[in-house]
Amino acid sequence: MGLLKRLTELTSQNGKMNVVKPEVIEKEKITYHQDGYNTSRACQGNAHNLQISLDALYQKFENKCKTDYIEQERLKQPYVTEQKGKKTALLNKTEELETTQNNVNKVDEDIENLNQDCRKVKTHPEDFFVDIDKKSSAKFWIGLSFLLPLAVYIFIFYISTSFSAFFREFDPGISLFQGMFDPQALTKAYQGSLLELCFVLFIPFVFFALGYLIHMFQEKKGWENKFKIILLFIITFLFDAILAYLIDEKLYNLNKTFESGAFNISVAFQSVSFWVIIFAGFVSYIVWGLVFDFVMKEHADRDKIKLFIKEKKEAIFEKERALSKLNGKIEKINDEISKLKIRITELQNIIDGCILPVMNYKALSTEYFQGWQQYIAAELRMGGNEKDSLLLDCNKAYEKHINGLELDTDTYQNKVYTKTL
Repeated sequence: MGLLKRLTELTSQNGKMNVVKPEVIEKEKITYHQDGYNTSRACQGNAHNLQISLDALYQKFENKCKTDYIEQERLKQPYVTEQKGKKTALLNKTEELETTQNNVNKVDEDIENLNQDCRKVKTHPEDFFVDIDKKSSAKFWIGLSFLLPLAVYIFIFYISTSFSAFFREFDPGISLFQGMFDPQALTKAYQGSLLELCFVLFIPFVFFALGYLIHMFQEKKGWENKFKIILLFIITFLFDAILAYLIDEKLYNLNKTFESGAFNISVAFQSVSFWVIIFAGFVSYIVWGLVFDFVMKEHADRDKIKLFIKEKKEAIFEKERALSKLNGKIEKINDEISKLKIRITELQNIIDGCILPVMNYKALSTEYFQGWQQYIAAELRMGGNEKDSLLLDCNKAYEKHINGLELDTDTYQNKVYTKTL
């Protein structure tokens, strides 16, 4: 048997202490009391002899407990029962750990598959039922390379024509091109007034907005949307016709003779410059709208891939959250398994070791000491002061013995000796 490894209160599963029957304890108390009385009489109550006798008494009690296998089995039964429960719990936790680890492996595999899908969808979208043109990326950039210069042209055209049509005073000898485009349109509008500047500056955005609306209506089916598209084209054409009419009228009035009549719609329809201004704006606008619609459609194909990847990334994020929880669960299970293994080992050491019902010994040793004191107090012939001093020395010897065995507390019922590892 080895060093004292653990002190505990031995209890049965229903919480009641496993103690020896009271009648057995009472019988042993009488015997121990008588032995203490007789030993004290033999050595005249010597305190040194008391210390030796108590040590021998404890060794005798310890040896008796160790060799009482039936009593040891009874005392160890709660530990055996607890160990069985811990082994069952360990088995369950091991199975839970295996299941959780399998789930972790599955989630890792799912994350890897999702990442592969994000990489492969760009080159093989049809494998993922993403219906797009493989050349959509190239078409998008080509279309965008045409769209941006067209947008700049339309922006400049409508700023110049709107300024020329509504605010500009033409000089004699001005050409049609100079009448349409004024490189200082914004500067002159700014010098005119802030309202004039805002008008010519934001006119192009009206046409861009009309083009955007046409694209949006084209994405929807139905005669109602087609009618709206036709109406938008008519509005755009009429606005261009108004600009062309106002500019052509200024040019006509600047160059007309006495024989020339007043400028009117009939004259405008017969004027080449009128149609040149319309087509310079309206045709360019139609081309811009078609290219814009084409670019938006190609961009939609690109968006399908982006949307697919975004959905996969969101799925990966959720998987990673689940993975984090599973890893936390594994860490917790491993900690519980470690504690169960430690406790099972402790219980096995207790089962292989020895249990001493030390409170029983304390009760018996107390009877022994009382018998020792009874002889001194009742029969030992010596002076009162000497007898009191002897009793005090004996009491100190007994307390030293009890303290040495750590029996000066009632917080535990049994002392457990584990097997030396």
